[in-house]
Amino acid sequence: MLLFALVACPGETDTGDTASELPAWQDVAENLPGALLSVWGSGPDDVFVVGADGGSGPMAFHLSGGEWAPLSGLDAGDLWWVSGDATGVWMAGTGGRVFHGKADGSELTGAVTDPAVTLYGVWGPGDGTAWAVGGNPDVPADAARCFYYDGAAWAEATLPVEAAAQFALYKVWGAAADDVWAVGANGIAIHWDGSVWTNVQTLSLVNLFTVHDGYAVGGTAGGTILASGGGGTTWTDESPDYALQITGVHGGAAPVAVGSQGSVWLREHGVWTPDPRSKPTYQDLHAVWRDPDGGIWAVGGHISSLPLIQGALVYSGDATITGLGD
Repeated sequence: MLLFALVACPGETDTGDTASELPAWQDVAENLPGALLSVWGSGPDDVFVVGADGGSGPMAFHLSGGEWAPLSGLDAGDLWWVSGDATGVWMAGTGGRVFHGKADGSELTGAVTDPAVTLYGVWGPGDGTAWAVGGNPDVPADAARCFYYDGAAWAEATLPVEAAAQFALYKVWGAAADDVWAVGANGIAIHWDGSVWTNVQTLSLVNLFTVHDGYAVGGTAGGTILASGGGGTTWTDESPDYALQITGVHGGAAPVAVGSQGSVWLREHGVWTPDPRSKPTYQDLHAVWRDPDGGIWAVGGHISSLPLIQGALVYSGDATITGLGD
């Protein structure tokens, strides 16, 4: 399967709602033709979801004004990630494709880094530049790949030997243009300081699928959560007992992680605990995002093997969200 910024050491007390205070889960979408693989937005009425190609192009929708609308201007193929910055929205996926458009998802333009590569993650600091990471799932010998957009064109970046030898890099995220992290196969974590990528030991050998604001998650049969410390130079294993594979995390002050079989984990008082509410879905969850109002959005589907189908989107928050497809 597919898939530390680390701006501060996670404290012993997390802020935000406790599990007992969280609203019930809302089922926003289920059984879409393609699995949903990423979710991001600026608020509960500005949300993007993207995912696999269900046969007529990638799953790609934008919520605005209380209504969902499909995004236009996208080529066929899976989209693995969506993120945004001050310049608009970024998307990346199969065929080495990266798309960039306005904040509302309009005027999307595409570029191809390397058609043999699947890009699993993309992130920009808001200055017109961006990073995209991935690998070639059909030819593991091609190993991890990383590309940089300087505001005019994409070019391949030089990786540390340890990273270049891995199967793939899965996600990239940064706190600033000179503080960027990427994670990937076999516990690899690399840091960009504005001049060079360097390898940072995580003391883990499991695949790390997502990195965000102090945390990286992954695993194979079981789930792994790593937390940053010491400015990102040391790592603490916070993996909860008996966790299934964990593929998505949203860090910060109120961390949440998601994974196989609809599992949701919340970090309260320095400990990761399973969400005590009813499961939002029994599909695998691939990614999670907290909106500025504290709402939790999670996406997934049948993602443990091909084909990537049965897309699902769930939400827990104070807003009432229109069903995708209603």
